Amino acid sequence: MAQKQQHSGGKSWIFWGAGLLIVIVVVVVGLLTIPSGSDEAEEPDEGLNAEGPDPSAEPVEPEEEEPTEAEGEGPARCEDMDADSAFPTEAPAFEWQDFDGAENFSVPVSDEHGPAVQEDGFWRCFSQTPTGAAIAAPILFADFVAGDTYEAAVDSPGARSAYPAGDPEASEAFDGLLVRGFRIVDSSDSEATVQLWVSVPDTPGDAMFEFILVWDDEANDWRVDLASGAPPVEVIEDTSDYVEWR
Repeated sequence: MAQKQQHSGGKSWIFWGAGLLIVIVVVVVGLLTIPSGSDEAEEPDEGLNAEGPDPSAEPVEPEEEEPTEAEGEGPARCEDMDADSAFPTEAPAFEWQDFDGAENFSVPVSDEHGPAVQEDGFWRCFSQTPTGAAIAAPILFADFVAGDTYEAAVDSPGARSAYPAGDPEASEAFDGLLVRGFRIVDSSDSEATVQLWVSVPDTPGDAMFEFILVWDDEANDWRVDLASGAPPVEVIEDTSDYVEWR
């Protein structure tokens, strides 16, 4: 019988009843104090301007600076992807790639379904299809935890509570984790529920994470919904209903 464990709003990433428990601790970020310069200004020498204005004193136009993401500009909007929207009964053409920021953790990637962008720890831009959601589920969660990218999730109190906020131990949750397959519970253009089949070497039993993904029209991409906190997980024995990555 499957054993299901639901986590609401906490930071406990419990993989299954065999005893594997990884706790993500939120790092308390201190205030950043920027020292200010001196408020005293030097008085100009009146003798310099006796015979006219000093050319060096003329105002200089400041150079325009490109806005940065830190100043409020988010990731660029994903381009539309022409992909097969059929409900998947087998894995699409794909290859395994090591995820940046997590040791011994690889994910399936597809030219057709994404991620089309892999930069700065944020792998994103997936097709608006059931298969795109299946590929996005483990990657967006890894973005959120190991990639320290809050934008991978839908903003909510649950996501803010679960966010590891730069904790270097957070990526250890993915060390040796094997993505085995997936099962689409339901899917539409706006939302998908994906069950992710995983296993860890030298650990008895397999496990299933259940993810809810929501389509973000502004980003033109999937985002993982962690409104209830960490995704629920259960031990599974029968994997016949899952599409295996092979």
